[in-house]
Amino acid sequence: MKKLAIVALAIFTTSAFAYGPGHKGGENMVERLEKKLELSEAQSTQLKAIFQEQGEKMKALHEETQDKMNKVLTPEQQEKLAEMKEKRMERREERKEKWKENKGKREE
Repeated sequence: MKKLAIVALAIFTTSAFAYGPGHKGGENMVERLEKKLELSEAQSTQLKAIFQEQGEKMKALHEETQDKMNKVLTPEQQEKLAEMKEKRMERREERKEKWKENKGKREE
């Protein structure tokens, strides 16, 4: 059971980065690579496609894992896990807001 909890937390942690609202992980990565590696337009396009494909695979894997977990967990455990996820997302949003505030102060 301890291993299952660790796996669940790892999945939810990575899913936050991969599937959050307005997710642009791949686009942001390509933008950074464009600048640092001086990518051509063709390379940028190809990398964007790679990140998109990999993101879709990660999402499918996450959903498959979630389905398997739900078959193992009781309804009460599933509810508790959902609450854990919600709290984690709230903390993430709070950190994001603090980061934005601090960034604005640094730029002044």
